[in-house]
Amino acid sequence: MVAVRTRKKMMVKACDEDAFRVDSGSNKEYFAILIEYEGGDGDLGKVELKEGVDSSPWYSMERSWGAVWKLDKGSPLTAPFSIRLTSLKSHNTIVANNVIPKGWTFQTYRSIVNF
Repeated sequence: MVAVRTRKKMMVKACDEDAFRVDSGSNKEYFAILIEYEGGDGDLGKVELKEGVDSSPWYSMERSWGAVWKLDKGSPLTAPFSIRLTSLKSHNTIVANNVIPKGWTFQTYRSIVNF
């Protein structure tokens, strides 16, 4: 496996899973993740978060810096969280369902979905 770090993301060749590292500044109302191993489909154009509630909408996250994306909802978020990634170039979309569990901590969570 060869790790390649660019200004916008970290990619690992020959990897078949995405990883989501919860940023240490995250709390009940502000959530930020570092997205790794995007599978080589290019830069991300959109990242969205969905709370564990079935009727919850998809919230658009903002790029904070590098490969870190954030959501400042302004009210408490309810885990588990699903993350939807959309490629900037191909517009392909994948969903990592319930990848961030209830009771999440500042660690890396992995999903088997990939572009």
